[in-house]
Amino acid sequence: MSSVIDTRSTDIGTLSDAITEGRLTREDVADWLETMCEVRAFEEKVMDLLGQDIIKGASHLSAGQEAVAVGAIAAIRRGDVIASTHRGHGHCGAIGNKYADSEAERQEHWNRMMAELMGKETGYCRGRGGSMHIADVARCNNLGSTGIVGGNIPVAVGAALAEKYLATGAVVLCFFGDGATNTGSFHESMNMAATLGLPLVAIIENNLYGMSVPFSGSPVEGTARATNIQDAALRALAYDVPGRIVDGQDVLAVFRAVGEAVARARAGGGMTLIEAKTYRWYGHSRSDPRAYRTKEEEAEWKARDPISVLAGRMVKEGLFREQEVEALTAKGKATVEEATRFAQGSPWPNPADVAEDVVLPLDHSPAEVSAETALAERVREAQAVLDEALAGRGRRSQREVVEAVRKTVATEYGMDVLTIAQAVASAQAEEMRRNRRVIVLGEDVGLYGGAYGATRGLLTEFGMERVIDTAISEAAICGAATGAALRGLRPVAEIMYVDFITLALDQLVHNAAYNRYMFGGKTTVPMVLRTEGGVGRCIACHHSESLEAWLVHVPGLLVVMPATPYEAKGLLRAAIRSPNPVVFIEHKATYGQVGPVPRGEYLVPLGVASVKRPGTDVTVVAYSRMVTVALEAARLLAAEGVSAEVIDLRTLKPLDVATVARSVEKTGRLVTVSEGFPHCGVGREVAAQVMEYEFTDGRRGFDCLDARPVNLAALDVPPPMSEPLEEASIPSAERVVEAARSLL
Repeated sequence: MSSVIDTRSTDIGTLSDAITEGRLTREDVADWLETMCEVRAFEEKVMDLLGQDIIKGASHLSAGQEAVAVGAIAAIRRGDVIASTHRGHGHCGAIGNKYADSEAERQEHWNRMMAELMGKETGYCRGRGGSMHIADVARCNNLGSTGIVGGNIPVAVGAALAEKYLATGAVVLCFFGDGATNTGSFHESMNMAATLGLPLVAIIENNLYGMSVPFSGSPVEGTARATNIQDAALRALAYDVPGRIVDGQDVLAVFRAVGEAVARARAGGGMTLIEAKTYRWYGHSRSDPRAYRTKEEEAEWKARDPISVLAGRMVKEGLFREQEVEALTAKGKATVEEATRFAQGSPWPNPADVAEDVVLPLDHSPAEVSAETALAERVREAQAVLDEALAGRGRRSQREVVEAVRKTVATEYGMDVLTIAQAVASAQAEEMRRNRRVIVLGEDVGLYGGAYGATRGLLTEFGMERVIDTAISEAAICGAATGAALRGLRPVAEIMYVDFITLALDQLVHNAAYNRYMFGGKTTVPMVLRTEGGVGRCIACHHSESLEAWLVHVPGLLVVMPATPYEAKGLLRAAIRSPNPVVFIEHKATYGQVGPVPRGEYLVPLGVASVKRPGTDVTVVAYSRMVTVALEAARLLAAEGVSAEVIDLRTLKPLDVATVARSVEKTGRLVTVSEGFPHCGVGREVAAQVMEYEFTDGRRGFDCLDARPVNLAALDVPPPMSEPLEEASIPSAERVVEAARSLL
């Protein structure tokens, strides 16, 4: 069983000892002091500029905590990785200095930090991130900082997973405050990192207060407490990893403790949890009056100012003269003054660029789209053979009919007959064979093969290193996939039901979807989050929702929903190859649906809809399971002499509105069919975009409509369990027929 050791009561030696041991040089010590002075001067300047309204927005200052950032980052080497927090100026400052090879590069680093806080184009994130998201992600192996408490921890775990899998030898430092240790993302992440033996050093900067709530109590009347423990490092015992408590005001103590943890992680020993006891000079933000702590407490901590502690060591040990210390302090302040001048003279971002770098463009060509359209038509021909056989099966089972038709489909069309579950598993397997950076992780994806068999067989072929069963930890799964993607993998993460994605939305939205934009277009997040939704299995509202409308609302996400085995395989392969984060939603009631799937490699391009059935009288737009409903309605309408064109969206975001608009131009009528809830749903978005669509001759889609669009969706009720109620809650073929009749 691992233990928690309080290193504050042990002799850590001197700076001279560390130099003699070869751990440090005199120049390193000078750089520590200069960096700490730069961080302090930066924070003081930011506080001043906030008061002048030159820097706007929220800014959470780390003055008083400099020794933690500087000591920890001094203990790693270039190539290692850090993950920061909303109070991250010190982390960004220290890691940037580590990568500066000259005084000019060092100055440029601080220039770009200050410019970012002022929202200028020359900032690290082009002014899109600001204080809470400041990072040089392109050069410094900085995963960036997040404004959500604890939100960076799952990403750091994913990064550590990637470094271990790729055998880079790199270690990940993850900084977070004491408040984060009470969040679910912390516990999920620490458990995942511990069980997977990841090279992670988790550093708790315990400054005693999570905004205004004391971590373990305050003498101020009216204050509560966040926990019943004084030492956050005790959390390490729950995960059976080493815990260390260190004096966060002593940069040498931090350097030694983190150095030992880094060496352990690099040697394959796994995670260490370090609690640095420290203090923030300012409040949570500029508006914080600090009424929850006493003046006496503040004075006691300021008596152990980390800059004074280091400077005192340097002089006492005879390593530096007073004048040299003063010169380093003055140099740090001068660097920040120059950075301020640079930032104030820098240009603002061009408002015309506001929509740049949300996602990377889709990379399919018109020729590829045409080729896939022809392949899809061939698949529909094979599907017609299968459908005809199933319609006339008599007393034979579906399996018997499929087996009888399988040879015909293979011989005449060169296709296999698969279920959607088999198609999904096949897509993942083929991409994993093609690219060793593709991994699969999630609940029950390994030995069990997935709740619906969509990962069956992957563990046997690829092993536990690439098919990773996790605890029930949706936030950690999604966040780890994000971090792994940022560090070079192409993870396919599974959330068992789309209903559970609500537990992972922080990671999916704030870290995966926003990442590229937030950090100035310098990152890519090539990950897929697979899940399933919809009714049809009588498992009630916590396992039967269709939440795709929530997801298409989010900038930076692609959302894909296949309707057939052919599309399930081709779309998933395209999603895995995409440089963007993709949510891939299957329908639980379709996993057993069979259909022809071409042999060999093929992709279904993302963002391209498919005309499943041509028609002239009414356009019916659907996706996922509702495509089958729409096709059945079209068959019934055809018996009445009505020609319905059925379009399968396939990708909900980006939406192929052009294909729908061209159809409406021909038919003059539009019916959308969705299993999602009615308000602000996908169908209403389709109708709105069609009406706004501009043709080459200047006409709008609205001009082509001969009747109002009809949006069919689920009823405004949570999905019920009882089968008759469940069926009544979603659109049926009969309702689609009625809607079409009403337009005619």
